Amino acid sequence: MPLTKNKTDTSLENLTQQQDQRVFDVYNIYRFVLSLILLISFAFRSLTSTLGTINPDLFVNVVVIYMAFNAIVFFRVLLPQSKGLMTSQFISAILIDIVFIILISYTCGGVSSGMANLLIVPVAAGSLLFRSRLSTFFAAVGSILAIYSEVYLYLIIDDGIVYFVQAGLLGLSLFAVSWSLQYLGGKIRQNELLARQQEKNIKSLQEMNNQIIERMHAGILVVSPEGIILTINVAANGFLQLSDTKGKDQANIQDSGTRLPQILFSQLQHWMNDNNTKAPPFRLNESSTDLQATFSYLNPGADSNILIFIEDFSILTSRAQQLKMMSLGRLTASIAHEVRNPLGAISHASQLLNESEEIQQGDQRLLEIISTHSERVNRIIESILDLSRNKAEDMAQFPILEWLNQFVTKFTNSMAVPIEIECEVSPKNMTVLFNSGQLEQVLTNLCENGLRYSEKATGLRHLSIEVNNSDIDGNPEMHIMDDGKGIPEELTAQIFEPFFTTEQSGTGIGLFICLEICDADRARLSYQPEYKGKSTF
Repeated sequence: MPLTKNKTDTSLENLTQQQDQRVFDVYNIYRFVLSLILLISFAFRSLTSTLGTINPDLFVNVVVIYMAFNAIVFFRVLLPQSKGLMTSQFISAILIDIVFIILISYTCGGVSSGMANLLIVPVAAGSLLFRSRLSTFFAAVGSILAIYSEVYLYLIIDDGIVYFVQAGLLGLSLFAVSWSLQYLGGKIRQNELLARQQEKNIKSLQEMNNQIIERMHAGILVVSPEGIILTINVAANGFLQLSDTKGKDQANIQDSGTRLPQILFSQLQHWMNDNNTKAPPFRLNESSTDLQATFSYLNPGADSNILIFIEDFSILTSRAQQLKMMSLGRLTASIAHEVRNPLGAISHASQLLNESEEIQQGDQRLLEIISTHSERVNRIIESILDLSRNKAEDMAQFPILEWLNQFVTKFTNSMAVPIEIECEVSPKNMTVLFNSGQLEQVLTNLCENGLRYSEKATGLRHLSIEVNNSDIDGNPEMHIMDDGKGIPEELTAQIFEPFFTTEQSGTGIGLFICLEICDADRARLSYQPEYKGKSTF
């Protein structure tokens, strides 16, 4: 806490010093202009002018010296600007001004000439610069010198008129000016310092808010109703993949006229037409993440700029997926218990009937159907139970090349017939974040499907696995490519639905499980029918 206080005090002291500097700069300009006007006025004076009536030569000498002194003061910026030195400069300049003005007033005839009234300005400047008894001292010095000047004129001029009362009134005026400006100047300075401190605090809060917004995981951007981006944070820039805004400050982003991607701009237009519309999740392209956008006006009125929040929908999906898995686990555990017992009884009964000598050949086929579908139901129950046991929180970072080689070796040895799997990883040192057990489950299912379709098309059980970085967002991508004819276009929208299958012996739940596992681990599974000319997952 003391450190914070010291920093605040130092900041206020610097502000005060800057204020004093500006006040003195203005006063210094006034002094130089005043001496110049006096010199020009004397050169073009009329016969009735009081300038230099007592001693013209002394008037000219004093004004010239005063002007030279004021010119020299302009170069004080070349001196070290410490607080003590500045204070000494201010005091010296004001005292010298008082002396010069008294001398000028004396050469013009004293208080009666009106020149002594110029003392008000240096006394006022001193009151603004010094909020202490020092400003009263300037008023006292001016009053004493004004009265002394009148006494001296009275002594040297035989028939002179005495102006002691006017000199006294001038002294009272100097004190009144000093005291009033001390009070008013102090109030004004205090308010200005307070305003500057508040401005500094507002800027500090604004910078802090900007830093917070920049570091938020949610994307935030402000756009015009025409879709021109005015402000965007780092997260939103990453989500929308806007290369035009990278490395630019907010002013340059606004000047560049960068527009929203078309799909997001379309959602913005729909929302502007109906503010109750909730925008659906969207993808910028096939390999990008699912995004969810929400809109709101910055100010009331349809012509206001629009604030857009963008979130990674896969995170929300992953959380919902975990909740779904927990519910599914409890449900499937109870269903498995209730179904397996009668299913086991049906399967056991069919086996006993199959061993009976009285079963006819036609009934034998019915028993085979019962056995086949009993096994199928059992596999469905096992698959759903496995799905409900998935735990996305067991994710870990590991080198994919080493893991993939181990998987291929293990998978190849488990097959009853020879298979061929080609692997390529680029770069070789790539690491991925995933649950390794679940990745093995997904890859096993996809490889079994790929080998089956390759064998149907070519007679060879062959497929290729390629791992590289995406050209769009730089995230790792794994491509499982088979030599099959591919999935018919009219069926591609259904392949990830549960219990959908094109195989009579399949359960139709394999790809559904793979998709659910990927969603839970914040990955994406998609089908690309013509990646490098092959059917690819």
